[in-house]
Amino acid sequence: MIKKILTVVMVLCLAVLAAAPVRAQGGITAESKATVQFPTSLAFQISARSSVTITDIRLHYAVDELGFADVTAEAFVTFTPSANVTAGWTWQMVQSGGLPPGTVVNYWWTVKDSAGGTLTTPKQQVAFDDARFTWQKIAADKLTVYWYEGNESFGREILTTAQDAVARLSSDTGAYLKEPVRFYIYASSTDLRGSMIFPQEWTGGVSFTRYGCIAIGISTANLEWGKRAVAHELTHMVTHQMTLNPYNDIPVWLEEGLAMVNEGPIQSQFSSALARAISDKKLLSVQTLASPFSAYADVSYLSYAESYSVVDYLIRKYGKDAMLQLLEAFRQGSTYDGALKKVYGLDTKSLNAEWQKTLVSAPKVSQKAMPRLVALAMGRLAW
Repeated sequence: MIKKILTVVMVLCLAVLAAAPVRAQGGITAESKATVQFPTSLAFQISARSSVTITDIRLHYAVDELGFADVTAEAFVTFTPSANVTAGWTWQMVQSGGLPPGTVVNYWWTVKDSAGGTLTTPKQQVAFDDARFTWQKIAADKLTVYWYEGNESFGREILTTAQDAVARLSSDTGAYLKEPVRFYIYASSTDLRGSMIFPQEWTGGVSFTRYGCIAIGISTANLEWGKRAVAHELTHMVTHQMTLNPYNDIPVWLEEGLAMVNEGPIQSQFSSALARAISDKKLLSVQTLASPFSAYADVSYLSYAESYSVVDYLIRKYGKDAMLQLLEAFRQGSTYDGALKKVYGLDTKSLNAEWQKTLVSAPKVSQKAMPRLVALAMGRLAW
């Protein structure tokens, strides 16, 4: 059941979380707060008092994220020793690459004085929220959607698209959403890039897989494109959750191929690129597609199109259960060839040969005919 819409009204551009004073057995008292300046900084401040000189203050903080160990960072705070101290430390995101909106940061302090007294404050939380906008919220099935432009039906459409994408991926591969995911739907790519520290000019959507967050720029006038983007980025999130391990990543062709297949029918710019490569006998190998794709547009289109084709082939020939077994093999830390051999009895080279044999070798065709040729090559149409 979809939860009711919740409109979150943010009056200030700074989010502040304050704590009640705490006291150590030795006589130290302290209170602290954290101030968010999204997306650039997170400032922590403490006021501490003692009957003797305070000699040491340290900040400890940890970010809520998927990982294999609890990681705590420690910041040494510079201050002038005194019995009454106000000090702070600012996390400058330009140095770390930033955090996505809504990320929760846990923090606490240790304070020492010259008499040997030590105070460890209780853990507090601060959400690194993007308060530039007044967000609406809708949630269901481990999925939460935030947006600020558009009515309730717009947010509901995004949520329904995400639910359908999860169901479709589960039907095709057996993969499922293990951990909650939140979407931040910005009204434009410009607004989206304004939420990032080092955005690329072409950035239209991004999955922060470690933090369970997806941010996409979708205008109300471009919802159809946005729905494909939602399915694509959510597939990256599910795949990451299904294969997370400390040893090895999965090949790029598998990750991008799953995302492309889960979007729906292949789009013309990709089908045309694949048709040209088939016709000209200039296909990239699966070995090549295991690494990050080229920045050149024509090669990139072909890389995505071939990844779609390879994953579609594996699912159609070997079935859902085998794809789920492949994801599980990667979760266990298998190498690329090790996982493929375990599930399909193929290494990357032999997969490449087997897959390419299924593609139609055809004479040169017109651009108009190319999408149909690719559909035929992938077994989608009868010629």
